[in-house]
Amino acid sequence: MKMAEKTVADWYASHPISAPHILTKLKSLRGSLEDVTPQELYPYDQDHYDGLEANSRLADKVRMNAGDSVLDVCAGLCGPARWYVSQRGVEVTGIDISPNRVDGAKELNALVGLQDQIHPILASALDLPFDDAQFDAAVSQESFLHIPDKPKALQEVFRVLRPGGRFAFTDWVMHTPLPEDEFEQYRQRFACQSLFSIPEYESQLQKAGFEIVSAEDVTDPWGEILARRLSMYQTLDAEAERAGNPSKGDDFLKMYAQFVKDVQQHRIGGVRLTAEKPK
Repeated sequence: MKMAEKTVADWYASHPISAPHILTKLKSLRGSLEDVTPQELYPYDQDHYDGLEANSRLADKVRMNAGDSVLDVCAGLCGPARWYVSQRGVEVTGIDISPNRVDGAKELNALVGLQDQIHPILASALDLPFDDAQFDAAVSQESFLHIPDKPKALQEVFRVLRPGGRFAFTDWVMHTPLPEDEFEQYRQRFACQSLFSIPEYESQLQKAGFEIVSAEDVTDPWGEILARRLSMYQTLDAEAERAGNPSKGDDFLKMYAQFVKDVQQHRIGGVRLTAEKPK
């Protein structure tokens, strides 16, 4: 594993949302972990901005239909994948660089009986272990910030999509270049490897061979969502410590508060991009 990828894997190993935390929370609420449904996990396993609504939007963007084979890039604990399978009737392969996330995803998938429809794989987005034109659609949520070579990752997604297949994803973007010392804080606190502007993302998608379908600036709604997530992380961090699970600590929470401020001031923001591989 390359150093940048190890940094990301280590960061997620101490993330406040983890499979042990989800299972502890769920067991305390329902008394046991017998006969758990995917829907019961939704309040806890959607580690991305705007929860189920975000899943629905991306599914619509890629025209996700029952029976489709879907790739989730940087799938984490596979919370969105469980929603796609349950609500859209697809089969999902989720790749992630973090052993912690892949193992946790397998455990949660088995818990709700979706281990045959969701396939978490430990792999790099820079070297997808799949044949050309293998998937009908691809999705990703707030993960490409962790990828040091975004153009290479976009080329890989393009390669494994079938002609006519779509890739829809959300990610952080940089509206105003940050001073190096400030960006270094994002590297250290969020394992952020690089950030594009929205025009840079569009350009790199086109260079990979995609046709742009839409590019939506979601900075304003993210500012509100992230303020709520900061409050959530403060609560989760305290719960994690009480349960004996890893805590992110004060440094993470302070940096997250700075992130919220930077988004609300439009220094950093978010984008939802949809692109299509020509037929």
